[in-house]
Order: sequence, then structure tokens, then C-alpha cells
Amino acid sequence: MKNIAIFASGSGTNAENIARIFNEGSRLRVAVVLTNRRNAGVIERMKPLGVPVLYVPNSVWDNDPAEVVRILREYNTDIVVLAGFMHYVSPEIIAAYQGRIMNIHPSLLPAYGGKGMYGHYVHEAVVAAGEKESGVTVHLVTDEMDKGEIILQERLTLAENETPESLEAKIHPIEYDIYPRAIVRLLERLNGGDLRDNSVAVVSTEKSELSDDTVKAAKAEPSADADEEKTVAQSWAEALGVPLPAEPAMPPIPEQPLAEQPASVEASGNVQAPSALNAQHPDHPMPPTYMLWAILATVMCCLVTGIVAIVFASQVSNKYYAGDFEGAERASRKAQIWIIASIVAGVIFTTLYMPLSMLF
Repeated sequence: MKNIAIFASGSGTNAENIARIFNEGSRLRVAVVLTNRRNAGVIERMKPLGVPVLYVPNSVWDNDPAEVVRILREYNTDIVVLAGFMHYVSPEIIAAYQGRIMNIHPSLLPAYGGKGMYGHYVHEAVVAAGEKESGVTVHLVTDEMDKGEIILQERLTLAENETPESLEAKIHPIEYDIYPRAIVRLLERLNGGDLRDNSVAVVSTEKSELSDDTVKAAKAEPSADADEEKTVAQSWAEALGVPLPAEPAMPPIPEQPLAEQPASVEASGNVQAPSALNAQHPDHPMPPTYMLWAILATVMCCLVTGIVAIVFASQVSNKYYAGDFEGAERASRKAQIWIIASIVAGVIFTTLYMPLSMLF
């Protein structure tokens, strides 16, 4: 059995597609999903599939990557798949699984890759540049963003009236098709090919042979009338049609020192880690908290509205360091609104109530 670990931050549609394709068989499965968002949609998507999801706070990803490696080893991970994972992957994690971490990108890399190029931003840039083609690329993850070796790539032609929204709608089905095939291709190489081979597997609008026969073979159940039980290596080699290597082709995972007090995995599936502030995400600067203004508004203007402003101001950093960037922005805006409300209430109190109280 070959085990996949998925890193995901969002709704988890790609993760669900991968798990549904492979977890029906006996040779390849999604063993665990790691997410850096406590309320990520991928958590609910994995429940009916029986795939455990572990919440790993951003502070662990940034300050204790050895703990992430420990979790991956605990689940006997063979490859790591990034599926909408919106956080920095430490070089320590990449080194531990060198050549076995893959990511999917919604463009024809190396075009439209790098910092700030993800999701809808990629499609906006492609359409704005007047490109005739776009596509999807699955590549290995390295220390350089979107610079790893290409595993599979598929193209599509843009319509004359293409919009970022229509392009995104065309890209998603390609992602669901190409990612499982890329997973099989990488495992094929790791188990029977030469990892030093720099050849790039590229497919255009025509599907690779891996699309049907190899993927079906990879998820097929063993024959019921087999004379004796085959080893995992033999079954996998036969499914992929490659020779059985004399020695394991998978590079060994280097030993990594573990933290003195590693995070513990509770029965709920959450990873409890020591509290620590993570480094700011380079693509998502933290919005202003307005905490000082909220305190001043409470003391000098209006107690009730000021307290509400303080509550929202405190939520900005909490949501940001939990990876909820949109929630942090909403909390910042609400804090600003309640500060203004507090000031207005204070002005009304000073200009109306105080003179009336002096007269009566």
C-alpha cells in the first residue's frame, strides 16, 4: 500500500477527488490530510471518505516543521500532495521528502508562477496579457516557488471573449483529471524509474495513457484466485507495467530531530501545538487591528461601543495567525466601524446630554 498525505487549506475539492479515485482500491490511498485552518472545508469533505484530517496551526508549520515530518512518518507517507495549501512549506519538510512533494498550478509553468500567482490572480493575469493558451501544471515542490520539475502539463485554448471567471471554470475539470494521473506518474518513477532522469512528462489536450489503464490498475483489487499473496512491491510493479527493482528505489527519509515536547494528536484529529506567533504570510500582510483606537474610544467616548470595538480588534491577529486572512480583514473593518460609532456616540453625549444636565 502506498500512502498519500495531502496538505490543504480550503474547501478541499481536489483532495476529495483524489481520495475518491484511489481509496476504493488496495494499492494506493490518501492516508491523512493536514490543514492549517481549523474550519477548512476539506475537514467535512473527508469525513464520509474515512480519511483523518489533522489541524496543524501555522505556528507549527513555521516554528516546528520537524513535528510535521513526524506526523508524515507516523502515517508512513510515500508522497505529499499540495491541494490548495495556502501556507509556506518549510525547507526542512521539503528536504525530508525530497522529490516526493508535488503541487498543482493553474497555468503553463514557468509562465505565471511565483509570488502572488495563485487561484484567480493567475487567470486574471493570463486574460489581461491576451494569452492564446493556458493550462494546468503539476510539478515537484522545491525551495523556489513554482520552479520544481514538471511532472505533467495540460493545455487549453482560450476563447476570444475569455474572462477570468470562464477560464477558471475550464481549468477546474482539468485539475481533477490531471492530478491523479500525475500522482501515478510520480509513484511510477519512484518505484521503477530513475530519479536522476531529467525528462519532463508533458501532455497536451490528448490524454496520457496513464489516464485510464494505469490509474485503473493502480486502484484495482488483487485477483481473488491468486495462488499466493503478492507483496506490495510486486502488485504495484505489475499494475504500472514496470520491472520490479532489485532494491527499493524510494530514497530514504533522513532522520530529523524531534522537538522535546512534540504536539499531541487528540482523538478529535486536531494537533495541539505550543502557542507561538508565526511569521507573517508574505502574500497576506496583516490588516490593522486598531486596538489603541478601540481602547481610547472606550475610555474617552462610549463604554459599550468601545468594548465591542476592542473585541473585534483582538480578533484581527487571532484570525490572521490562524490562517483566516479574510476573517482578519472583516474583523479589522468591524473594529474600525465600531470605533467610529463610539466616537459618534461620545460626541452626541457631550454636545447634547451634558448641556441639558447642567440646565436641569
